[in-house]
Amino acid sequence: MRVEQLAGRAELSVDTVRYYQKLGLLHPPLKEGRVALYNESHAHRLEEIRNLSEEGFSLAQIQSLAASEPHPLLQSLNDATESLSLGDLVNASSLDEDMVRLAIDAGLIRPISPGNNRFASSTLPMLRAGADLLDAGVPLDQLIQLAIRHAEHVENVAKDAVALFAEHWGGAPSTSQTAAVEDIVPLVTDLVAEHFRQTLIEQVSRHVLRGSDSP
Repeated sequence: MRVEQLAGRAELSVDTVRYYQKLGLLHPPLKEGRVALYNESHAHRLEEIRNLSEEGFSLAQIQSLAASEPHPLLQSLNDATESLSLGDLVNASSLDEDMVRLAIDAGLIRPISPGNNRFASSTLPMLRAGADLLDAGVPLDQLIQLAIRHAEHVENVAKDAVALFAEHWGGAPSTSQTAAVEDIVPLVTDLVAEHFRQTLIEQVSRHVLRGSDSP
């Protein structure tokens, strides 16, 4: 999309979008000749800037956040010592760069932190699984739509989970509470993943039974 379309979608002026870009808050657009083209990653970033602003962060703080190293807790949870670049994901996933960028633009995979171009090592198995599904004949557009729906629901549940934990902590986590988070996240991940697995198997069973009842 052109800058006018991006600005209209974000309910901002074109000058504001360009100002964010000048400050380094918004990554540069792609260029086709003299035309600057923006995509979903730019729209997501503008939404992120809006959300941070509404939470009380100044533009300077948002800029600092984008330029800073990931929080140590994020590094620990994401195993950032083994983080991967975009090129690493492309080379190791059997997907071309456009496909990987599509997954990023759709919000299916995300950098370790805002403004960071490194990805957790756990991202690679996700991409490989997607590649295997495509090889099995699953249509790309339908797979992307299904994944986006799943991501939207998961994000809402994750927000509620964090709110619950924050209420339990009674504020910003202390050092001891941070250690507890490192224990809680894998437990919740296993719980949700196993619940989804069991639900998926149940739906497959129902589908197979309906098929066997067909004349």
